[in-house]
Amino acid sequence: MSDALERPLDEVQPGMALAAAVVDRNGQVLLPAGLTLAENHIESLRRRGIDKLSITPPEAPDAKARQREAARARVMHIFRHTADDPAAQPLLHAVLAFREEQLK
Repeated sequence: MSDALERPLDEVQPGMALAAAVVDRNGQVLLPAGLTLAENHIESLRRRGIDKLSITPPEAPDAKARQREAARARVMHIFRHTADDPAAQPLLHAVLAFREEQLK
């Protein structure tokens, strides 16, 4: 959570993601952490008197590519002794596809 950015609600834009859940004065969760904000969320929070949000900082443009490459390298390391074995190919491709799907 240390990477979170505290932003006044007036600076928050649709498409930003919440780093922490938004709670009202009674502790009731209004919006969960990780939610990508839409304009209607921002307007609703404004009506409820919420004035600050904890926002996840934007990712670097190449962050996803680096994550994909790191995941692929980990899988290839696991299969380092059998990657060329035709019998291992279906499993290798299934694991790579699974890891790729997890990063979406």
